[in-house]
Amino acid sequence: MNATQTLVKAYRIENAGGVGQYVAVVQGSNADGNCQIPAAANAPRFLGITLEAQPNQLKGVAVQKEGIARATAHGAIARGDRLSIGSNAGDLASYETLIAAGLESPATEYNVVGYAEEGAVAGQIFAVWLHPHTVALAAS
Repeated sequence: MNATQTLVKAYRIENAGGVGQYVAVVQGSNADGNCQIPAAANAPRFLGITLEAQPNQLKGVAVQKEGIARATAHGAIARGDRLSIGSNAGDLASYETLIAAGLESPATEYNVVGYAEEGAVAGQIFAVWLHPHTVALAAS
């Protein structure tokens, strides 16, 4: 795979209201090949970022799974920040300050979906390098 290619896969959206463009989706709960908008911030089971809006439940939506994607910002984001799902809207938020602090009470696991390629403000579409992984912090 060369640097200009990205992996895109079609999923069927489970949510009754469909899904918007440039938002994070997670594994569906009803069947293999389904996706849904996340239930909350820092949601696990990240699949990727939607490339289009799909207003209809149980219809297909294209999801980018790797590479540099466009996503919607949940709040202020600085270039290079580690990002997680910011809310049940599927937008992305910076978790850099929380992760950099290194300790939580109780212990916390952050589901990082990638790194900001550029800064953004709430509601802005910005570039993110998709690189899902988990950061576990010990209790303080």
